[in-house]
Amino acid sequence: MSPGIKNRPVIVSTGKDSFEAVFTRYYSLVYQLAYRCVGRSDEAEDITQEVFLRYYRMPPQATGEAEERAWLCRVATNLGLNALRARQRRTDREERAGDLKRRTAPDEEAQQDPEQHALAGEQADLVRSILAELPERQQVYLLLRSIGLSYAEIAQATGVATASVGALLARAEREFRRKYHERVTATS
Repeated sequence: MSPGIKNRPVIVSTGKDSFEAVFTRYYSLVYQLAYRCVGRSDEAEDITQEVFLRYYRMPPQATGEAEERAWLCRVATNLGLNALRARQRRTDREERAGDLKRRTAPDEEAQQDPEQHALAGEQADLVRSILAELPERQQVYLLLRSIGLSYAEIAQATGVATASVGALLARAEREFRRKYHERVTATS
């Protein structure tokens, strides 16, 4: 054995192993965030797949687990909001053309209690619609908080000071509640 070989470092994990670990650790979080943005499991799966594809192709220059998580959340949120905006544009075009089709087919849950399922679906659509009316920054804060991120993690994902997150989140929540109340009052 030559002396050069015994001094080489042993490679413990490959890029593929590292990717699989990240995928396993964060898949649920990324999917949950995407689903909260778009409200449809097929679309959330597509967004989740795109997030991890981007990670695989060009991983962030993260120095730790927190930065990695923040990067994944930021990408998932951006892709989710983009998908929501694209869907809204499509819906607007369909409505203008008078060709709006029903988006969902009945599933098992709807067959068990169709009225409850319809109400829950309407409520979720209302929340997503109001969320889409908020400024993008407020959407991001509310979505990240809704999946359980701490103020520090939200700060890291959005690039603001941790001390500012509370006030920014409170402002976003206040605006969401105001719009929600307006909508509910207008339909009553």
